[in-house]
Amino acid sequence: MTDKHFTWQDLAAECDIRTGCYTLDGKPLGAEVHVPPELYNQYPYNAPVYRLLQQLRQEIFELGLLFFPDLPFNRCNYTLAQRAPQQHSYSSNHYMTDWCQMPHQDTPPYPTAFGLYQPRRYFATWILSRTGVERFFEAAQTQRDIMALHRQLVPETLAETTGLLANQQPGLILIDNSNHRQLYHARTCNFAAIDKQPDFTEDAPMYAFNEVGLLNYIDQLDSRRGQAWRNRDEMRQVAQFMQKERLT
Repeated sequence: MTDKHFTWQDLAAECDIRTGCYTLDGKPLGAEVHVPPELYNQYPYNAPVYRLLQQLRQEIFELGLLFFPDLPFNRCNYTLAQRAPQQHSYSSNHYMTDWCQMPHQDTPPYPTAFGLYQPRRYFATWILSRTGVERFFEAAQTQRDIMALHRQLVPETLAETTGLLANQQPGLILIDNSNHRQLYHARTCNFAAIDKQPDFTEDAPMYAFNEVGLLNYIDQLDSRRGQAWRNRDEMRQVAQFMQKERLT
């Protein structure tokens, strides 16, 4: 991992950045960073995702989420590659096998990154505001079937701008897990696609990156994670960064 520093202003000088691209609770949220394809293989766009998470900490915090459409991100030290649940029947980890999840934050206040190389057909990431989360858990008091909850509430939150869908198209998304924006997320289904093709057996892998997961849970998150795309030197540098961050 290179130590060369870069800033949001460096990205703005080379990329088309569009802020306020999303809406939650009627307020603008997030930014899209459109990287020119000729820069895909240049630093920092080809750097490990942890470098983006670290050097864009303030922008993730302030904007809530950053999306790099179509960016062929570096898969080094991804914490898990989440496919369709049927493809993880070997796993005891509900993050791999659940079709729909309870809204959560991963490891606050550390941000999370999710990336796709191919379109995701049957699943998406449902991002909720605090208002959307409160409505979810209120509804959950009387409706225990989580898939039924998602069927009902996903379209309702989209219409009310208390929720949005992301992580279906290729690229990389960085999501804040702090209390600043009070964002929560959950895996949800593309019910229209599933209803049309109920016997589907696979979906595009969704790669996740999280510093706490990398250092503590990488082998627990997926028992078949293996050694591919793993870099011990980078893991040490991530640990050093987090230690320094805790001391400042």
